[in-house]
Amino acid sequence: MNYCEKCYHLNDQEECSCCGNKKLREITDKDVVFLIEKQTIWAEMLKEKLDHAEIPFECVEGMGAAMAIKTGPYLENYQFYVPYAYYSKAKIIIDEMFSQDQTAD
Repeated sequence: MNYCEKCYHLNDQEECSCCGNKKLREITDKDVVFLIEKQTIWAEMLKEKLDHAEIPFECVEGMGAAMAIKTGPYLENYQFYVPYAYYSKAKIIIDEMFSQDQTAD
């Protein structure tokens, strides 16, 4: 599995499918990887699930606080990142939460 240090995505290819970076390297357990992006209501639920499973994560606002205040907090998107060592465990939670409802983006 290849890792992009620019956007933190995992890739099967030699070039990042997300940002086009051609300088990918082999992933390590310590690398922080992109997990998923979700709207506020789903992000709050996911935070609880990850905390309960004792999976360390970072949750980053997509719009930023100023824009979220203007548009409303429910339109905010959050990007989740986890250490690669926890990625498989976190993906199971993602699959359980969101595989049934494809509209929950």
